[in-house]
Amino acid sequence: MSRLAMMLISLDRYKAGLHRRSLQLGDHRIVYSEGGKGEPVVLVHGFGASADNWNRFAARLTKRYRVIAPDLPGWGQSTRLEAESYGYPAQLERLRQYLAQLDLKRFHLVGHSMGGFLAAAYAARWPEQVITLGLIAPHGIKEPRPSELAQSVAAGDNWLIATSAAEFDRLLGKLFARRPYLPKSVFRLLAQHAARNSAKSATIFTEMQTNDPPLVDRLPRIQAPALIIWGDQDRLLDISCAEVFRQGIPGSELLVLPGSGHMPLVENANQCATAWLKFVEKKQRSAGAAA
Repeated sequence: MSRLAMMLISLDRYKAGLHRRSLQLGDHRIVYSEGGKGEPVVLVHGFGASADNWNRFAARLTKRYRVIAPDLPGWGQSTRLEAESYGYPAQLERLRQYLAQLDLKRFHLVGHSMGGFLAAAYAARWPEQVITLGLIAPHGIKEPRPSELAQSVAAGDNWLIATSAAEFDRLLGKLFARRPYLPKSVFRLLAQHAARNSAKSATIFTEMQTNDPPLVDRLPRIQAPALIIWGDQDRLLDISCAEVFRQGIPGSELLVLPGSGHMPLVENANQCATAWLKFVEKKQRSAGAAA
């Protein structure tokens, strides 16, 4: 059954124009997807996810850009070591080393949720490398209005950590406003993977709740043109955060997607990709006119 699931996931990746590659980074083997030609675009996934969450989004980009989407260390098919930290400070440095090993000097950077924190922190720390910044429901600031997840965690129920197929099914129901079709074999594979890794994932979740200095204080250092995308039915990270990011990042733009949950890169993939492409093209025209 898992073989069929892997075939279906590989087919989805292939249709996006992506191929799997790997490299060694210290004790970690980093598996990543790559495809297309042109300016590089780096896609950074969220908590509990992998590069394959970007397949539908990337399908629109590989015709014009070189797309690179890693399974972050600790996630997907990349190495996860029980003794290692996968909190933000360690992951930010690993991301820097990974991109340096690929010899990427300038690139577009897009991050979702946990990956949105990393993308924003990266753009603030190394602004000279980031051409444009895309943030899809980024994590990392205190919510003005607590999300459903935050309220559940406070009550002792962290439904982001699935320890069984039933809990994984509940998680999927909360991730999406309109849950997309998922073949049973793929569901079983993903549910088994989540449950098997749940203890370490819970530790990582706890590590992610602390970041110093606070991300909100770093946002003004971002120099890249930034597009922020948020679903208005996000249960994991409340949409009240969107305006904090927009105000914190100089000159940034905000797109709110009606009827979308926490995963617009999947359930609204075409809309997200179209918005990103138009945003980048507009910024490139403006830069060309200014030159």
